[in-house]
Amino acid sequence: MKVEGPKTMIHEFYSLQEERVRVYHLLDEGHTAYLGTSSDYDFVAYRQIVHDRTEDFKRISQRIIGIETAFREQYQNVAIADCLKKVQEAEQDKLEKTAALQLTKQRLQDAPGNEEHKRELSDLKHRLAGVMERITDAMEDLKYETDGL
Repeated sequence: MKVEGPKTMIHEFYSLQEERVRVYHLLDEGHTAYLGTSSDYDFVAYRQIVHDRTEDFKRISQRIIGIETAFREQYQNVAIADCLKKVQEAEQDKLEKTAALQLTKQRLQDAPGNEEHKRELSDLKHRLAGVMERITDAMEDLKYETDGL
């Protein structure tokens, strides 16, 4: 078994976060392509994209949870573990809001004049921006907590 030190684990965390950004980009591209198939939406292809990206997110999250656990239990560094946990919680919220946003975009595409869908889309974008701010704040806290590693 490979022995990892705290500094290596933090580097891995940052790599995983970068990978998560790429996975979001792939998910967004897939959704844009899916919307482009209206009025006969290619749901089968989109469902496969969502499945594949969900597996990516699951793998990334499981590894980050392992890193968080190591900081909490092995390295006895609760401050870093708490930062990692905050990122994970915010990322989960981001994924949920991203899925809701995609559904709302489709509803709005199907009914372009629907004011309720327009309000919902605007609200979701605002809430997603708040989640992104939470992620940025947690990442900034992590940067300060890991400065001495």
